[in-house]
Amino acid sequence: MLHRGNSLDFKRISVENGEWNKLWTSWDEQCDSYGEKLDEYAVGSIAAIRPLANGGQTSSSGVYGLVDEQAVHSICQLNTALLPGYTGKVLRLRHLVLAPRFDYDDSVNLDEYVTVLSKMFAGAVEISGTEMLSDHIKLHLQSPADKEFFKLFQDKLRQFSVFNTVELRGAWLYISK
Repeated sequence: MLHRGNSLDFKRISVENGEWNKLWTSWDEQCDSYGEKLDEYAVGSIAAIRPLANGGQTSSSGVYGLVDEQAVHSICQLNTALLPGYTGKVLRLRHLVLAPRFDYDDSVNLDEYVTVLSKMFAGAVEISGTEMLSDHIKLHLQSPADKEFFKLFQDKLRQFSVFNTVELRGAWLYISK
């Protein structure tokens, strides 16, 4: 549950800063409470993210997540690179994984889901202007629900003068600043 009164921070997740261990502990407890196993949860994405969290992060690639005092609510891989067809660097948000309770708990409400997606997006935009300077942002959407959310979101984003273009193509949201 997103805890009222606790601030949600978008920050780097690693073994060194203790956030990866916090994630693993809280997500393991969540899986256990639903009769599931963390080792079987989001296997592909966690397998891609774990080596980075264990010390493979660089100035152009890392694991980031939405964290409060009690738990890690979501994680993703961010990386920036020069890609064909772009002028300047592109920040890519990939392997977005929400805490197990978002998958298993029927009481999770839409507002919590929207809060997490919105704050993950805002965190990526912030990182693109600070730690991983990038002129473009690509977010890989994980589900049809994400696509529906960002379809509505793109209309709002187009109203901000900070973005030159905002468009959905397939399972990606493309943004140019």
